[in-house]
Amino acid sequence: MTETIHIYGPIGEGENTPPRIGAFLDDNAGVPVVIAVNSYGGIASDGGAILAQLDRHGQVRVEVLGVAASAASLLVMGAAEIAMHRAAHLMIHEPSNLAWGTADDLRREAGMLDKISETYAQAYARATGHPVERIRAWMAAETWMTADEALALNFCDSLFGDEEAFQSEPVAAFDYTRFKAAPPELVRLAARNGWTGNAA
Repeated sequence: MTETIHIYGPIGEGENTPPRIGAFLDDNAGVPVVIAVNSYGGIASDGGAILAQLDRHGQVRVEVLGVAASAASLLVMGAAEIAMHRAAHLMIHEPSNLAWGTADDLRREAGMLDKISETYAQAYARATGHPVERIRAWMAAETWMTADEALALNFCDSLFGDEEAFQSEPVAAFDYTRFKAAPPELVRLAARNGWTGNAA
């Protein structure tokens, strides 16, 4: 039986950290494993670290359940095989950060984010075969993909599951109104479930 680990919720918090994923992969070195992902994102650097761990292992199948957005979509690019549930979404965008300080401090922060965006665009480009310039444009626009769109654009290798809507695979709880271009169904889901900041 293939060993499976789950990454549910924010990347870099709780059990969704590089040390935990790395330990699982080390325990299963040389054999195929499955990582199930349902996450709206989190700490970008941890997503990058997990991508490297998956790539190093070399026999990881990632199954996207619900959503893989932001840092979560980055980490799945390290898998040898990416499969998405037909009701899932994948999103790529530019990394962001909170900053405080002088004008020079903020300029340095902006420069660092530019470098991180370029590094991550290269990672998406390597995984999908698209030019870095095209990936950068998609990241700047905050691009959401259905499973069918992700398959057509080489962001995943295969689809699984039936055609049912989001009841088929629960979506990671998050206030999706915080994204600038989230699909309307995710925004409605967040409002209906009380995940939004304005919820009573």
